[in-house]
Amino acid sequence: MATARRQRKDAARNALLVLEAAAQAFGVGGLAVDMREIARQAGVGIGTLYRHYPTKEELLVAVLQADIAAWTERTSTVDTADAYAALRSYVAATLSTLAERRTLLDGLAVGDVAAPAFAACGEHLRTTLAPLVARAHTDGVLRADVTMEDVGLLIVALSRVVQVAPTAWERQLDLALTGYRA
Repeated sequence: MATARRQRKDAARNALLVLEAAAQAFGVGGLAVDMREIARQAGVGIGTLYRHYPTKEELLVAVLQADIAAWTERTSTVDTADAYAALRSYVAATLSTLAERRTLLDGLAVGDVAAPAFAACGEHLRTTLAPLVARAHTDGVLRADVTMEDVGLLIVALSRVVQVAPTAWERQLDLALTGYRA
């Protein structure tokens, strides 16, 4: 029976350097950034980059998975006695993550390439947001006709605000949630 070969320490370090450089490069230059530029920023040769990530799409998915993991961790810890504050904190944590991790925001537009990564994202959204909306309904702080889907669409809409005016999303969030209040 064959065992998985352990990665050398320098190879593991190089893979991490490439991933970090890609996250930075995609964050600044968007998805059009050249792979040679990512290798240069990582301080590795182009062959090393392609050995770890044979295609730009695979590198993008790896960056997106790291971004989604950060978002999942950030939104899993939202808990407060006030149901409205908990809902606001959840949406704010999501938008803050999008503002900090541009690749995640841009990744929403690439469709098929990142579909598996975003399937996990959608599942996390359903399992964490639905209870917050239900709790806000139970506590009478959210309009009865506001659904989890409405809040999800609000996040999508405000993600556009994050793109065009990265520092304006909090005010827009507060204005929008005011309309959702009971």
